[in-house]
Amino acid sequence: MLAKEIWAACRSGMVAWMNARRARPGGEPRRRPRGAVPSPADPLPGGLDPQADLDPVRAVASEAAMRLWRLGFAVPAVPVVDAPCPERATILAALAADELNPAYLPRRPTLMPQLMQAVNDPSAAAERISRIIVHDPVLSADVLRLANSSRYRSTVAPLETIQRAITVCGVEALRLMLATAMLRPVFRATRGNFPRFPRLLWERTERAARAAELYAQHTQSADRCEAQLLALLRALGPLVVYGAALDVYAQDPALKPNPGLCAELVGAMGPSMAVRVARDWDMPPRLLRALDSAAAEPLAGALYIGEFLGTLAFLESHAVMTREQTHEMLMQAGLSGEPVHTILAMVTSSGSAPGAATGVGAATGRAGL
Repeated sequence: MLAKEIWAACRSGMVAWMNARRARPGGEPRRRPRGAVPSPADPLPGGLDPQADLDPVRAVASEAAMRLWRLGFAVPAVPVVDAPCPERATILAALAADELNPAYLPRRPTLMPQLMQAVNDPSAAAERISRIIVHDPVLSADVLRLANSSRYRSTVAPLETIQRAITVCGVEALRLMLATAMLRPVFRATRGNFPRFPRLLWERTERAARAAELYAQHTQSADRCEAQLLALLRALGPLVVYGAALDVYAQDPALKPNPGLCAELVGAMGPSMAVRVARDWDMPPRLLRALDSAAAEPLAGALYIGEFLGTLAFLESHAVMTREQTHEMLMQAGLSGEPVHTILAMVTSSGSAPGAATGVGAATGRAGL
């Protein structure tokens, strides 16, 4: 019962936030001084076509993503040949159920509805918003972590209170921070099998959300907060598949978790599971269309290109791919030019060092990538 109430509260808050985003008028992009380095709020140089054909991007992105899934599940470089997978049908049946098991998704902040309403209220004071945030210690810590990151921090002294972070960073930056901070706890590992997978997925997702935001800002084809939110939502699909697979293994101790099968199912079923989660949360139709790989929606460009660039940045940062391989994949996807490389450089440098927090570096050589 508690899980369903939390799920409903989370869904209501997301819907309120999206409705408020649609009601807000768009502003003109800020101009920066000649010669200044682009900041996260500055338009990037060059020209990207927001209506570009996404089919090549999706095809190459799937190949890049499979490297991430194989790394996350530590798939052996030489897989077991003809290994039986009796659990495949059981996992697929769990994912095809009319109502997904809420246990596949961890708890989300219960204060989200009140918080989203306050953040999207133009008359809401920073003090009111900060009072809501501090009621959730996990959310408070994540917001302060983001506010003090190189992406948002503009002061020498660290930001030590939520109210100070709101005052210094501004409400628009707060919206971007909150979308990330609210979903971050979902990706914290709570399982014994493959505990590294949620951490790697989250690091890639942070980069992808940043890249989607930058792409939307540059092409002016979509709201940057919506583009960021879509990248975060799409990452819930692989997480649902991960939860379903581990649930099946937990019910039958005789089954040995199969990393190759998990990687395969995450790649095959993750996108459709993300759409199911978005539908269950009553996301607006255009966001559902953007998540649908067959739909032509302006937001889709920001989502798929952002996710692709986030994946490439993650793989290159963790020495899974070389710079030359990254550029080759960009060419295969039909993406080139200064804007793409600028966004890629920004999201590559913004992540953690290889293996620093996720233990990736030592495992790279053991996985079949």
